[in-house]
Formats: sequence, C-alpha cells, structure tokens
Amino acid sequence: MIGGVNMPFSNGDFLLVHYTAKVKETGEIIDTTIEEDAKNYGIYSSEREYEPILVIIGEGRIVKGLEEKLRELNEGEEAVFEVPPEKAYGARDPSKIKRIPLREFAKANIEPVPGKVVEINGLPAVVREVGGGRVLVDFNHPLAGKVIEYKAKVVKHVTDEYEKLKLLLKRRFKTKSIDSYDIKLSDDKTSLTVKIPEKDMLLQDIQLAKRAFAREVFTYFPSIVKISFVEELEKQQKAEAKEEAPSSQTE
Repeated sequence: MIGGVNMPFSNGDFLLVHYTAKVKETGEIIDTTIEEDAKNYGIYSSEREYEPILVIIGEGRIVKGLEEKLRELNEGEEAVFEVPPEKAYGARDPSKIKRIPLREFAKANIEPVPGKVVEINGLPAVVREVGGGRVLVDFNHPLAGKVIEYKAKVVKHVTDEYEKLKLLLKRRFKTKSIDSYDIKLSDDKTSLTVKIPEKDMLLQDIQLAKRAFAREVFTYFPSIVKISFVEELEKQQKAEAKEEAPSSQTE
C-alpha cells in the first residue's frame, strides 16, 4: 500500500499488458497492442504481431503515468485514464526550439521539409519551418506537452520462472519462434542454459541480444550467476538415392 492506495503489484513483477494510447486533444492513435483497435482506427499492419507486451514494474521502460496506473490494477482489470505531460513525454521546452542556417543542412546532404524528422548532432529533431535561409527545428519529443489517454488491461501477472525467462528472450531476440528455444535451469537455480535453434543463429545483432538478455536475467533472477548459450549444428542426412530409372532398351 502506497499513500493509502492498495498496490497489487510491486517492483520486479512481470505483467502482460494490452493497451491503446492516443493524444487526448486530437484523438490521434499513438500505438496499440490490440488488433481490433488497430483495425478500427485504420492503423492495422499485417506485418505486426498484436499481443500483450511485457511490462516489468519499476523498470522504467514505459511512460511513468502508465506504470503508476498499472500498479493499482488487478490481474484481468482494465482502465481508461489520462496521463498529463509531466508523467508522459514531458512538457514542451522552448529552449529546445532552434534556428539553424540552411547551409548546414546542405553540407549534410539533408533536405529540410516541414514535418520531417532529421538527425542533428546525433539527436532527432522535427523541422517546423524553412525560410529566410534558416530552418526552425524542434528537439522536443513529438508528444511533449500532450495529454495521453490510455486504455490498459493487465492480462496476466506472470509468476512462473520459465515463462518469465522466455518473455525476456522474446523481447531481446525479437523472434516469433521463441518456443523453439530450449531453456534449462540447474537444480540449484544458479546456472541457466539457453539452446538457440539453428534458424535463429544468424539473427541480426544476436550478440547484443545475448548480452542484453543476460543483463536482465542477472537483475531479475539474483540466484543465477552463469548463463550458457548453446548453438548446435546437425549434419544433414543425404537424400535417399533416387530409384533407378527403368531401362529404355526394347526387346
């Protein structure tokens, strides 16, 4: 209980969450994990997998106001609520709006067009205006200053260790075939072995994924002190010899 409010979930809890987020002022949909909502709002993509996302309470990977509300919900409960800018993407900061000489964009081979997102000194910015030989760019987050309306549901509170590990694997390895990964914990739960299927051995940035997965496992599973990634290749069996073709000789 925090401030007299019952909090079903605490730091480190693994939740599977469905949500739809939109800008309150305009109704613009920011994102959704719900296929039906995606179709209703005209943002459906056949290339995307619509399913609940993994949220680890206290991890800080999602909007602060969303996480605070999830702490209050029970498993299976849904809520519609608003998140103010200071607990979403921050207030707009006028100091982050700057005018840059147009020639600087020419040097970088960038054509500044209003509304276009460009990268300046490694930072993303939105082009607001172009004129008089100068470009007005905005380094604020595109959703800064916006009130965000969420519809969120705690689909499941995940407590099984193996399910947690597979969720971490899926998040980092970004593969749809996560059930083909073989995961084994030692009897004393200090050692974890992950067998990677052959078809995923060449996944892009797989070495970075391994390190990120290991870092999270060590954080959320304190008893685990060693992780082994196993990659095995099996010799392909030769195809059966073709049946001997019938003789073309005539009697």
